[in-house]
Amino acid sequence: MRIKSTRLLLVVLMLFAVGTVSAVELEKLLVNSVGGERAMEKIRRTKSYHVSGSVLLNGMPGRFVEHVVPPDRYYMEMRFEQFNMIQAYDGHIAWQNDLNGQVSLIEGQEEKELLKNIYLASYAYLPTEFLPGTVSFLRTLSENGRCFHEVAFTPLEADTIFLYFDSASGLLDRTVSRMDNLTVTNQLSGYRNNDGILYPFHSMASVAEVGLSVEVTVEQLEFDREIEPTLFALPAGSNTDFHFPVGSDKLDIPVTYRRGHIRLPVTINGLKKVWMILDSGSSHSILNRSAIADLELAQVTTLPAIGVSGYADVALVATDSLNIGDLTLYDQVAGSLPLEGGVWQGEQGLDFGGILGYDFLSRFPILIDYQNSILTVFNPDGFEAPPGGRAMDFFLTMQVPTVEAELIGIKGDFIVDLGNAFGLVVHHRFARDNSLAEQLSDVRDNPTSIGGIGGAVGGRSAYAATFKMGDILLQSIRVLLPDSAAGLAGSERLAGNVGNLVLENFRVLFDYSRRRLILYDMSR
Repeated sequence: MRIKSTRLLLVVLMLFAVGTVSAVELEKLLVNSVGGERAMEKIRRTKSYHVSGSVLLNGMPGRFVEHVVPPDRYYMEMRFEQFNMIQAYDGHIAWQNDLNGQVSLIEGQEEKELLKNIYLASYAYLPTEFLPGTVSFLRTLSENGRCFHEVAFTPLEADTIFLYFDSASGLLDRTVSRMDNLTVTNQLSGYRNNDGILYPFHSMASVAEVGLSVEVTVEQLEFDREIEPTLFALPAGSNTDFHFPVGSDKLDIPVTYRRGHIRLPVTINGLKKVWMILDSGSSHSILNRSAIADLELAQVTTLPAIGVSGYADVALVATDSLNIGDLTLYDQVAGSLPLEGGVWQGEQGLDFGGILGYDFLSRFPILIDYQNSILTVFNPDGFEAPPGGRAMDFFLTMQVPTVEAELIGIKGDFIVDLGNAFGLVVHHRFARDNSLAEQLSDVRDNPTSIGGIGGAVGGRSAYAATFKMGDILLQSIRVLLPDSAAGLAGSERLAGNVGNLVLENFRVLFDYSRRRLILYDMSR
């Protein structure tokens, strides 16, 4: 499961061409959209932008502040009653502070999405020579009695953003872009003249497929404010929100590995002991709504989540503590969903409590011994990995470890998902674009479906001759080809999902702080 916040919005439009504009007119269009030549000169001279005001995240009120230092330094913070969210870029490194205050790098598609925001916030689509990229006029179109000029802006190393300028006012009306298999748009309004520059004081953003909306109202816009450069830099570390037993280098926690899932006991708020599933594919921990009903946890807001086959709304709740063995996580914001039936079952007379995801796994190096049903959690202070393993680097996709791998020699990015009880799931687009059904053997309808957040998905199973991660080569490996193009199965960026039926052949160490996965032979 993945939870993802964004500042962009989707609007489904019926568009058709009615005219053309020359290259010379394009430059005039862009210049006029910000107030003319004097505004352009002001933009060229501006050393920084400071913007602040109010924000509604799916109806939850908060405050925001945004700092931009052209060409490419950026800082955005949104503050709500129960949590804050930060995204920043120092010109080289993109980072974020998540719902629980954990600092992490922003990588892959999420980094590109942030860069698109920076390009727009710094007016890089104008002829300012600030940042590299291309701008081209596409067409003039009519929509609901209004006329718009459609312009494509392609920043270097980021995806195309489509800009729509109102032909009557000349102002930028909205932007539309893609984030993997989601369409995102930002609707702009409330323009005011600020020191000669026309600036939108209101924006409404959403991703319609997942029901996410962010409404921003600007209350203050200030140019050339002195901004401390360290604001943009990656912080040295996160606030410690856990207790590791004093004097211990590691803790061994007994687990149950059954039906492709790793299950371990967790106590919520010191009051209720439940069983939870370990899931590196979940960007946050998720609690089973019925299991926590008697704890009366405060609900913070609702955000969308993406699963293997679709999307679901997740309520965010605040917990005082989560105890995993002798470890304690404090003041965690977690998701809450109804998780009943199927794999969502309790163990040994205890309720099924939900999913332990990124918020647990990212704080400690964790070694999974499937054969002996032991989870070894290492103290992050002074940690050194046990010798003898084979390491491979990973990056995070929506807080999920992602490795480059090869399926029958075809390269792609695969997430490593402890919540996947099947094994190797090949996403719909990757299978289609590479004609895998014709290259795999023993392709047949899969008798069972796989599921999780967003529902279940069926498909076909097959055998692939080879699958290679790092220097580990697996031969004659069973794969699942989902029949859905929704959710993660329809990702345009990710090739697939590596689950427990692959990982169980090794002892597996997750080390988020060093962005590495280490696999050990069972015999060692």
